Amino acid sequence: MTRKPLIAAAMALAVFFAVFFPLPSGDAEERIEQPVKDAIDIRQETQKKEETWRQEKEARLARLEKLQKEQQQLKSQKSDLSEAVQATQKRLAEKNEQIADIEQISGQIRPFLDELLKKLKLWINEDIGFLPKERVHRIERLESLISDPEAETSEKYRKIMEALLIEAEYGFTTGLYQETISVEGQKRLVNIFRLGRLSLFYLTLDRAHCGFFNIAEDTWQPLSGLYLPQIQTAVDIAAKRRSAEMLTLPLGRIATQ
Repeated sequence: MTRKPLIAAAMALAVFFAVFFPLPSGDAEERIEQPVKDAIDIRQETQKKEETWRQEKEARLARLEKLQKEQQQLKSQKSDLSEAVQATQKRLAEKNEQIADIEQISGQIRPFLDELLKKLKLWINEDIGFLPKERVHRIERLESLISDPEAETSEKYRKIMEALLIEAEYGFTTGLYQETISVEGQKRLVNIFRLGRLSLFYLTLDRAHCGFFNIAEDTWQPLSGLYLPQIQTAVDIAAKRRSAEMLTLPLGRIATQ
């Protein structure tokens, strides 16, 4: 039997005894009131405990619901992280394959770059001697770069290609620069006009004398004053002091290999 029916039965029994078995006035009243009071106290205490239990139950249910939601979120996060880890592992595998390919290519391309540099040096050495300091310095920088183990293969390749392009452009461009040369045993600071890779001409700074580089004899030689106007015009065109025009310049003998 539960507590509620017991309390109700106790109260009914107390009333029954009070009605059918009256006691002396003082004791009777006390004996009737005390069980009723006790029953009420028990009832109130029971209600308090029931309320406390109900609140605890609601709190535990709320906590359980919260934990279930957190568990679901953690499962979702675990699934996302698992996919992210798999994707990262796949990318790492691909990168490792790329690194292996790059190392293989680097091992194959180094001899190729060395051969290109060798041909570039030979090309410059056998060419007419224009811009000697600039071109030799470029080769020295390339040699230092190629021998540097810390430099990337892509950078080495790019610099070699740049140098080859510059040397190729010399073949279909003109140029003008100043240099001290030896003419008939005398040192002179002159303006040098480069006509592609075909020929070099000089004009003294006072514009009074001119000459050309004799490729066959590998020496600078003066020219007749008849060519002075043409070379003066060529120097002015190269210096962008006048527009381009047709000129007649002596190319001299062609050196053969």
